[in-house]
Amino acid sequence: MEFRELVRRRRMVRQFQPGPIPREVLLRVLEVARHAPSAGFSQGFDFVVLDESGQVKRLFEVTNHPEFPYEEDKEFAPCYVLAISNTPAYLERYSRPDKERFGLQKAEAWPVAYWDVDTGMAVMLILLAAIEEHLGAVFFGVNWGRAELLAELGVPKGCDLVGVIALGYPQDKEEFDPARFTARRRPLESMVHFGRW
Repeated sequence: MEFRELVRRRRMVRQFQPGPIPREVLLRVLEVARHAPSAGFSQGFDFVVLDESGQVKRLFEVTNHPEFPYEEDKEFAPCYVLAISNTPAYLERYSRPDKERFGLQKAEAWPVAYWDVDTGMAVMLILLAAIEEHLGAVFFGVNWGRAELLAELGVPKGCDLVGVIALGYPQDKEEFDPARFTARRRPLESMVHFGRW
């Protein structure tokens, strides 16, 4: 599939068929994340894959906000990929002789948290790779139970959850119609500023 067509077909899918994703398909989708850009080639992004029903159930138990609970009849995707930004990987990389002169050995010294930015870029590559494998995907944030979830999953200190990608074969088999989004999408001239804002 041509790149522009792949990008045009990208959308968030929220309803999935219950069947599992074959492991080889899942690994092909995740493999593209290795090619995401990262500051200093730090590659500070990791992914925790939850693709067993007990794991998925636990994910939603821990992150279910008591005041804003998930829908009781929520249908789950067969796979959830937790995108984790790894701050220590960046601090370690910028402590090496070829990078230490930049003075970025502490997180506070970074003007932008590139561990989160780079993880977001890796996520986008996964979302695009999912389309090529005929999978649906949706990316969402977790606001409740984050620390408990990370501790339960053994995520090391200094690493944080950027968000979660739900993956599965889409429930809806209808052809994708990009025209549905044309009216809602911001025009290019409203977001591109040449010379100044």
